[in-house]
Amino acid sequence: ADAVALHAARRNVADARAHVLSDGFEALPRRPRFDWIVSNPPVHNGLQTDFRVLRLLVRGAARRLRSGGELFIVVQTYVPLGAMLATQAKLEDVRTLSDDGRFSVWAARKRAQGGGGDEKKAMAGKRKREGSCPVLCER
Repeated sequence: ADAVALHAARRNVADARAHVLSDGFEALPRRPRFDWIVSNPPVHNGLQTDFRVLRLLVRGAARRLRSGGELFIVVQTYVPLGAMLATQAKLEDVRTLSDDGRFSVWAARKRAQGGGGDEKKAMAGKRKREGSCPVLCER
């Protein structure tokens, strides 16, 4: 699954300076900050619902994103991700990009510091997604 995730990220964000596969944020250095964090985190531990990984991802995303950077998460539709994202003061523009009744794709943006729109324009690029993956992209 990890190799497939990296392949999809490299194909869909070909102009990224780096693609980093990570099992959470713990093993990553404090820098760099990322333009995008894209993830399809597990929400089960065996048969039991378990949002621990998702909560850690949501809580840590703003610290790892650049100003204006975006977080994209794929989860099953029943997961209360919108409510989780709404509790994060440094994330804004929380929205559902897609919902097919089974899975939802959510996005949120880190609040820009100083209001500079240049970073947002620089991240515009490709929006096409092929699958979902736990990959962080740096441009």
